[in-house]
Parts: sequence; C-alpha cells; structure tokens
Amino acid sequence: MLKAEIHVHSKFSDGKDSVEKMVERACELGIDVISITDHNTVAGSLAALDYVRDENLDIEVIPGIEISTSDGHLLVYGISRDVDSGMSLVETVEVVRKLEGICVVAHPFQFERKGVLKAELLRYADGVEVFNAKYLVGIFNWISRKYAIKYDRALMAGSDAHCIDEMGYGISLFKEDFYRSVLSKSTEIEGKKLPTLLWIKCSLGRRV
Repeated sequence: MLKAEIHVHSKFSDGKDSVEKMVERACELGIDVISITDHNTVAGSLAALDYVRDENLDIEVIPGIEISTSDGHLLVYGISRDVDSGMSLVETVEVVRKLEGICVVAHPFQFERKGVLKAELLRYADGVEVFNAKYLVGIFNWISRKYAIKYDRALMAGSDAHCIDEMGYGISLFKEDFYRSVLSKSTEIEGKKLPTLLWIKCSLGRRV
C-alpha cells in the first residue's frame, strides 16, 4: 500500500514550516504522496510541485487546498487554481467537480475547528476524513466514520500538520492511483493520536 500525507499546512497559510521542509520530512518518513492543503490557497501545493520537480525527489505531489465553505472546511485535491471561500459546501463541490477535482470533508463535527456539522452534507463529498490525528477523546472521528460508512464515502485520514513534527500521524493508504482509489472508495487509513504536548508546542511555534 502507498502512503499519503494529505492534510498539512505550510507557511503559505497558518503553518510554521516551509513547503520545502514539509516535503523533505515526508520523504524522511517514507511517505509516497503528499498534498499541501493550505487554507484557501493552492500556492503551497504548487510550490511543492515545483520543488519536487526541481530537486528530482521520489515523492508524488497532489495539488491541494482546504477551502472554508459556509458549512465548514473542505479538503480539495487535483485542482490548480483557488476556489472562492464562503460558498456553501454543495456549491463548492459543484465548482470543484467542474475543475475535475475531488472533495474530502475535513474533521467533521469538530465545531471548534470549523468542521462540517450537518451529517447529511457528507454525502456530497467523495471522501470523509474519518481519522484526524488532532483529538482529545476521538468521539468526532468515531462519528465521522459512522456517517462515512452510511453514505458510502471513501475513508480518509489526515495529520492536519501545521509543522513538520506533526507529520505522519494520520495517513491515507491506497494501492495504485490516488484519485481512482478515492473515487472507488478503496482507500484505507492508519493513524495514531498526535501527542497533546507536541500539538501545543507546535501551536506556540516551538519545535520539540
């Protein structure tokens, strides 16, 4: 199975580290695919594409972005331009589909992190982040998985990393092509809880 780290944030939005450092860390961790999903901009992921190409690194970069919809955060993959924030989730999905991208609902039900709260909206996306490494008790991950299965959506995982030390905790697994695996709902996940102290230290901008 190939390993994908598909929910990370760089200095292009609210992350602490550069795109280059995040790509290098992914290579160190043996990750096969990375997507830089900065808030409301694809600039980070496009910079990652350039860096991997220029340095001839053995890792695939999926263009990505985390869009702030009026219903909550939506991860989008496979598009090369920004999409307006503030639209409803359904409207945003429609725009992304026209651009031939795929959509994954980020950390559903986590109201304090602007996750989608309406369960029925999960059926409009291609996948659901059923494991987000940043949690205290994991109840929202459990609920997310329940509804992802109910609506037959791809099961996805994400580290939601905002610094390189937070990478590698939430990994999506697939066999061959990332896009086809999501659309065919053949993804798997592996993950472990991000240590709370590490989460706090990264949030404060201090490296462990």
